[in-house]
Amino acid sequence: MLYPCKYLETQGFDVTYLPVDSYGLVDPAEVEAAIRDDTILISVMYANNEIGTIEPIHKIGEIAREYEIPFHTDAVQVIGKIPLEMEKKERNVDMLSLSSHKFYGPKGIGALYLREGTEIDNYMHGGGQERKKRAGTENVSGIVGLGKAIELATGNIEKHNEKMKRLRDRLLAGVLKIPDCRLNGHPEKRLPDNLNFSFEYIEGESLLLMLDEMGICSSTGSACSSGSPEPSHVLRAIGLPPEIAQGSLRLSLGDDNSEEDIDYVLEVLPETVEKLRAISPFYKPENACKK
Repeated sequence: MLYPCKYLETQGFDVTYLPVDSYGLVDPAEVEAAIRDDTILISVMYANNEIGTIEPIHKIGEIAREYEIPFHTDAVQVIGKIPLEMEKKERNVDMLSLSSHKFYGPKGIGALYLREGTEIDNYMHGGGQERKKRAGTENVSGIVGLGKAIELATGNIEKHNEKMKRLRDRLLAGVLKIPDCRLNGHPEKRLPDNLNFSFEYIEGESLLLMLDEMGICSSTGSACSSGSPEPSHVLRAIGLPPEIAQGSLRLSLGDDNSEEDIDYVLEVLPETVEKLRAISPFYKPENACKK
């Protein structure tokens, strides 16, 4: 969401960026305080893609409706994980964006929900496709794939979440036994399949590469920032200093993961962290925090 906002600034728009607390939560009171007479849009992620924190969008949506300001939420991370009821729970959301590949659909296609009566400018100019909002021939196979994927993803969210939370909590408990490790994001108000850790005295990219060699797929930030040498702006926003933010690791769980996978990660990860710390000039074992 940052890059579109940065682009809008080049077009003369004034964008207000709000801070978050140490868990990554936006304060609805700060949203209300930031509203101006000329505010035309409020946009907040439903859940953060890096640290998994679920934002109070229902409260923010109530504020937006009270001030008659269109409210958009990026729900890319929550499809298939949080039940959405656009006419009930999310009744104050005017626009909601989603991406197919996040719930096992085809890559390269997404969707934008528009509440009836919400006016937007044309996304692409040309023909009259998509009610004249997005010109060009529709990606029919992608649309069908997205539709089927979201049908499957939302068919039994409770059962899916039960499994994800069980695996997540077991993984969390095991990883936190590693000295000088912290969980990033809210401990409870978080996605059922996401964990983000910071390990002091190591560099996240090295950890990522070593885990990859052991058959463990992970990341150090969001896919949107792949290749960037800078610490995650999300981790910096929650107050982590650069040297700790650089040692972050994001582990995401999926339908195919099992208890055996958790066992394997908990076997490999502590050893890998220990190897990296052994070659770090900053790590002194006698100063390690006891868990």
